[in-house]
Amino acid sequence: MDRENKPGYKSSGSDSDHWGYVVCFGTIITFIAGIGHVNSFGLIYNDFIIDTQSTAKSLTTAYGVFAIMLAIGGLILNVISKKHSLRMGGFIGATMLSIGSLLTVTISNTNQLPFTFGALQGIGFGMMVPVCYSTLNHYFVRKRTLVMSLCKAIQGIVLMWYPQFIKLIMFSYGFRGTLLILTGISLHAFPGMASMTPRVKHRSRKRTAKDLRDKNEESNLLRDVENNAIVSKTEVPKTRGLFDKISSHILEFLSIKVWKDVVYCNICIGQSFVNFSDLTFFMLHPMLLFQYGYDVANVAMCISIGAGADVAGRCGLPLISYFTHMNTRHLFYAATFFTIIFRIVLLQVRQFLWVAVVTAVLGVLRAWLHVASPLVIADHVPHNDFPGAYAMFMLAAGVINVVCAPLIGLVKDVYQDYVPAFYALTFCCLPCLVFWPIEYLLRRK
Repeated sequence: MDRENKPGYKSSGSDSDHWGYVVCFGTIITFIAGIGHVNSFGLIYNDFIIDTQSTAKSLTTAYGVFAIMLAIGGLILNVISKKHSLRMGGFIGATMLSIGSLLTVTISNTNQLPFTFGALQGIGFGMMVPVCYSTLNHYFVRKRTLVMSLCKAIQGIVLMWYPQFIKLIMFSYGFRGTLLILTGISLHAFPGMASMTPRVKHRSRKRTAKDLRDKNEESNLLRDVENNAIVSKTEVPKTRGLFDKISSHILEFLSIKVWKDVVYCNICIGQSFVNFSDLTFFMLHPMLLFQYGYDVANVAMCISIGAGADVAGRCGLPLISYFTHMNTRHLFYAATFFTIIFRIVLLQVRQFLWVAVVTAVLGVLRAWLHVASPLVIADHVPHNDFPGAYAMFMLAAGVINVVCAPLIGLVKDVYQDYVPAFYALTFCCLPCLVFWPIEYLLRRK
């Protein structure tokens, strides 16, 4: 039994609760260290792809591998957390992230990115994400949406300037120097994980007659359980014991029980497609702008505008949630619906002003998607099941990424045009828009 769940324990008070804001800071720097540069992939690798004659498929494949390794990292953490602390798993993830980031400096073409970026950094970051979300959920319950929105807002403020930062260091230090600096930034995941400590609990010193009576009853109950366990051990064949152990570990690793929840499955599938579509869309967004004929300065400006709008969306959401109760699943669905509409608009315009405006709207909608995504799962499953449930969501998202990402890159390579690939990405949001209302209607009946 966890220490905080034992009878007789109570919170230490405000000093313990205040550490939750340190956890918020640790979450922010962890996400910046892990995926802060992903939206600037086009700026970093565009010239490298041209020089090495690589294809768009290799880049999208690397991101597909990254997505599924996120899930594997979450599953690994789920197993580690059964015997060790979440923070220990987070430190292992930070180590893998840093190693993968360092090895990326040595690549000779984008075909090596699926290992350095996809596998190593994917597993590392995948182990850290549930640590951050689980620790935040542990400290904040009533203010969960507000705190998550603030974390994402501050993270977005930093990332708003990331494309400009990438542009400057690319100009000053070149491709390899930029990757080396990003390796140094990835090391900030270690202090981020160091902040992930659970809330401190203290035993109450007051002992009453009721406590003593409860203790005696608990001792009798434990003695009965131990006696039953001894009897059951003698009755179970040894040959079945090994099989049961293996089966138990497999079921524990895969968190099979969450898949028995049909509503969770529908949430997971819908969010997985939207997650894949969103991340791949913004990763290839700079490539589309280069195809429109924009120079590096305009592309960096457009990315910054999107990031700034992302910040505005994350800052505005806490204000909205403060004054009104907001259903996070409804928020996610509405943001997905309007995302499809404005993506189609983006593919119809070419003038920089209109592209910038639409990019800003998409940035706000993206902020709402990212804030609502983990909260939809957290609101549906019990707190203790969240790490496993979120790991299975990342697994589903990873499978969809690894299957669909190469197809998106292939569409671009076949047509020699990014526009058809972006239409395909946009329609990947349809499972959420179609299946969620069907579930709602069936539950109403």
